Amino acid sequence: MTRLLEQREWFSKSLFVLLPLILFCLFCALAWAAGVKFLPFVEKLPKGKIDWENGYFYGTGLGYPHLNDGSKARALKVAQAQALSAILQVASGLRVDDRRVLADLEKERVVIQIKAMIQYEPYEQEFVQKERAPFYQVTYRAPMRGVTGLTQKLLPYLRSPVHAGDSPVDKGGGAETSDDQAPWLVLDARGLSRDSQVQPALFPKIITDKGDVLFDVTTVDEDALARRGMARYVVTDTSREEMAFGLLPQGARDLLRFLGPSRAMAEEKAGRKRQGKFVVKDVAQAKGLMKTNLVISEADAADIREEDASSQILKKCRVIVAVSSSIGGIEGGFPTHLARRR
Repeated sequence: MTRLLEQREWFSKSLFVLLPLILFCLFCALAWAAGVKFLPFVEKLPKGKIDWENGYFYGTGLGYPHLNDGSKARALKVAQAQALSAILQVASGLRVDDRRVLADLEKERVVIQIKAMIQYEPYEQEFVQKERAPFYQVTYRAPMRGVTGLTQKLLPYLRSPVHAGDSPVDKGGGAETSDDQAPWLVLDARGLSRDSQVQPALFPKIITDKGDVLFDVTTVDEDALARRGMARYVVTDTSREEMAFGLLPQGARDLLRFLGPSRAMAEEKAGRKRQGKFVVKDVAQAKGLMKTNLVISEADAADIREEDASSQILKKCRVIVAVSSSIGGIEGGFPTHLARRR
């Protein structure tokens, strides 16, 4: 009887110690199954918007029948023409790098014509019934990524002949890892002051506080760059500790706080391989004429280089930049049907 009581007591103590860890692992599994919960950073402009996470930009035009002799057909054509003009204006203002917008690049090289580079498509068309002034609203959109995207078409002008034909083998590095297991670098730029915040760009750089370039258009794989873009820009209210666990849902966040970040991270590090996680680093400041370059510490740069050597986290453009919504993006204001991942 005494032995039985001792076994029950041992079991109760073991369960008390292990239960939080078991629950934590369960919540982690559920969190990874649910996927990442970043919100797109959307730059709202007078005649359109740019979705810097999903890689699209939009232009919208309006056409009023009462301004076109009461003709809906003419109003529709006016709205379509305005939408085309709007999307070209949005494209012209896209930040290419730390020094130029796309319109500047067109002026530098006469062979570049913005209109010819934009693979736009009709996205939405709606007749808005207003009592006094009904109108057509037409929206066009164009991709920044993919085989028809703006990034792919700009590469020949931004990469030197030495880099233009690079392949994954040419640049060396670790073995390729499948996307569902590969880590992503999250650069947290939310702590920067309001007047020095990071601005999104098609081709940003990551540099150290000593000025060494860690990541730019010449250091990445061309196929990955065309497919993913250099970086995705998002907004989130999740802490750095929680991001390191894959942006857990609320229940897992509560458990993380119960365990304590240091203990939970120690358990995570000891309990599983470094796969499918986020490498989270702080952005110390934004540099460049347009504040698009991301400055990190030398210590963080060393960690990222080590990670890149094994998983090609930089080479394959698995980079996410968490920015403050106060720099011009709208958090939660972008229609959910526009926010689907490609």
